[in-house]
Amino acid sequence: MPRVTEVAFAKNEGRFLLEWIAYHRLIGVTDFLIYTNDCEDESPALLDRLQAMGVVTHVPNPIEPGEQPQNKALGLAAKHPLVKSADYVLQIDIDEFLCIKTGMGRIADLIATAPGADAICIQMRFFGDNGLAQLPDGLVVEALTGASREDFALNDIVKSLARNNGVFDKITANHTPAFEPDSGPRFFNCGGAEIAPEAYNHERFRMIPQAYRSMKNAQLNHYAVKTFADYRAKKYRGTPANNDRKLTLRYWRERNRNDMQDGEILRHAAATKRLMADWLRDPRLVACNRRCFEAYEEILRKSEDIFEPPR
Repeated sequence: MPRVTEVAFAKNEGRFLLEWIAYHRLIGVTDFLIYTNDCEDESPALLDRLQAMGVVTHVPNPIEPGEQPQNKALGLAAKHPLVKSADYVLQIDIDEFLCIKTGMGRIADLIATAPGADAICIQMRFFGDNGLAQLPDGLVVEALTGASREDFALNDIVKSLARNNGVFDKITANHTPAFEPDSGPRFFNCGGAEIAPEAYNHERFRMIPQAYRSMKNAQLNHYAVKTFADYRAKKYRGTPANNDRKLTLRYWRERNRNDMQDGEILRHAAATKRLMADWLRDPRLVACNRRCFEAYEEILRKSEDIFEPPR
């Protein structure tokens, strides 16, 4: 079983953390390295308790004026022992779930589809509000099953599962790892095909070349907006890349995709609930998780006037 380190950063996302961590632990993530900054909820305390339970590693990431939380966290993560000792590194956000469609739906199954790959590029698939005004208390992946069609233009955005074999200059770089021009890393898509270097001009890329788009073996379920209430809370929170201006009603309309139903990820829903329930036998974790939900409700109230409801 490969050692897989997942790197993420979070702010005011404690209400979603247990599900996200439990799901990815079930599909093969062995180590979680999570950075937090400027939180108003109890997510740092939740992560500290999970760290004491041996589930995650939590690193506070205080931000000075002019610093970007995302870049600072990814720079620190590149030097962290959990990244340096990993076989593979996966850098995704708390609203992104790696959905593997081949084999038993686990990371080892995805790796097996691309022998020789230095990185497997996983396309995003955008999920919408599924007709809900606000999320229920259950799993996000169960509530939000409305999704974009596979040929939706923005689905060409990728994140990557990168092999930690010395090929990459910065394996924690966002979307795809950074590399020197002459290092010649081998990128594969999620159809098991190698991407010709000429297709991405031998340079790091954010969007997969059109000829290589494939969600055959895996996709990255991106719950970028959730419901409109959650989207307001996202605007209130801000983005880790300090580009909050992109969070407009146009962004909502583009990414609130309910073109079809996609329940592929639900094969792991029951096991995710069982693992969460197992962790929640710890009373201190229960208290932290409850406070995260309460704090999120407070944030929903604080943010309810940010946008007028879309028509």
